[in-house]
Amino acid sequence: MRQFPATAAPPRPPRAGGATAAASATDPTSATDPTMPAPPELELDPSPGVPGEDLPRAALGGVPGGWRLQAVGVLLFLFIPLVLYLFVRHPGPVGASLGAGIVLMAGHRFLARPYMARAVPHKCLWCNRVLAPALDSSTRTLDLALDGRLIAARCCAAHHAPAARFFRFLAMARLPLRLGIFVPLLLLLAALTAAAAGHPHALPAATALFQLLVGLTVSAAAWGYLLTPAPARPEPLPVPFPAHNFFLLGVRSLLWIFRLVGAWWIVRGAGFFLS
Repeated sequence: MRQFPATAAPPRPPRAGGATAAASATDPTSATDPTMPAPPELELDPSPGVPGEDLPRAALGGVPGGWRLQAVGVLLFLFIPLVLYLFVRHPGPVGASLGAGIVLMAGHRFLARPYMARAVPHKCLWCNRVLAPALDSSTRTLDLALDGRLIAARCCAAHHAPAARFFRFLAMARLPLRLGIFVPLLLLLAALTAAAAGHPHALPAATALFQLLVGLTVSAAAWGYLLTPAPARPEPLPVPFPAHNFFLLGVRSLLWIFRLVGAWWIVRGAGFFLS
């Protein structure tokens, strides 16, 4: 038998397994290496029970803002019916209603635009659902042109087509839609100013005309897009109205509000003139 010096350690015998052991030593997930534990497996929320949406989605708490993002959107939307109440019902004194409505209408933009910037990466523009942070096959983006800037709004994959058709309709019909909203609004504001100055005679007719024309306009927007084909090419779609309002509740909910309130205002406005 070969003898070794007392000060030298004998050579270590080869580890059993040969190449298998060497491969295990280089695998960071191998159970044979106690210094490199395997990373934990991620648990995904499959969102069962929703047809066509079995891909991972973010829970409200998993997105920055989460449920607060939805709640703030609802609160910011309530500015709009409050302003319309002050202008249409104009509780006395009329001057106070007019002033409060103008302040709320002007100040709403400074609150809603930062909200839109926060909501664009996280919510579906059409259905308002909070989306998973990462882009995957369950979501798509819709390019919108806002004041010379390009916004990549996110949508559920199934909602990209109706959103594109709606904004294409807005771009095509922007002139009559603008006239149908802003002209009666200016007439109503002028009548409210005259009423606050002691000349209320034109206010009832101006209010009824506002309800009739705006009701017809929003109804045309809510139903007209259904007849509009989808864009032929994926190009940015201009938004001729304040875009931040579309991100508060989602376009789909907003269109149903247009349909219901628009029908009621058409009845109220036409009834005034017919009577």
